[in-house]
Amino acid sequence: MIRIPFPQAPDYPAVEPGFNGPKVAAIHGLMGHDLMRKHLLRMMRESGYHDTTMYSHLHPTKAIADDLSEAAGANRRIAIVGYSQGGFEAIKVARELARRDITVDLVVTIAAGGLGRTLPAQWGFNPRKAPANVSRCLNFFSESDRLGSDQKPERNLMKASQSGQYVENIVFPKDEHISHVRLVICYPESRVHPTVRARLLDPLQNELASLTRQHHLSGNAERASK
Repeated sequence: MIRIPFPQAPDYPAVEPGFNGPKVAAIHGLMGHDLMRKHLLRMMRESGYHDTTMYSHLHPTKAIADDLSEAAGANRRIAIVGYSQGGFEAIKVARELARRDITVDLVVTIAAGGLGRTLPAQWGFNPRKAPANVSRCLNFFSESDRLGSDQKPERNLMKASQSGQYVENIVFPKDEHISHVRLVICYPESRVHPTVRARLLDPLQNELASLTRQHHLSGNAERASK
């Protein structure tokens, strides 16, 4: 029996008043709700990024942007992490924030391509161009993953919209046999592919940690100027 996906309500975290760490939108793809909840969402929250909300890729783009806009208005760093169809949505949310003149500190796309391009919602949409308001963008894909990577290698590569943007493409070669699902397995540690740990999960945590450091440094500078 085939389960028809439907838009789940966002999984909002319980955050203490005054929390000023990064605001993270984690967006899952088609039938990826449980996978992201058990792995990427859990990892980010347990790593200290408590204000991480999980959204469906079917959740309205403007509604996700509204949540991030509120955090940006409070001078907080914002990040978007999209997996599979959620990677397409991550770029769409960043584009919506660009229309509002809001900077996105970090966008991470994971396995956003391949057969996912065939869905009507993605027709005519280019998921491989980082909007100009994105400061840093990391794009991960596996050549063994037909669901999330394109057969023509160049079609997998994220490109910058303007100079000064940091864009990095991280490819897992075909001989490593890393599937669509294994790209985001975080628990238990024995199931985590060592290359995924070294080249995806650890860099993701490092990027989020950098946003936290930047926030503290800017806050100290602001206090020192008073």
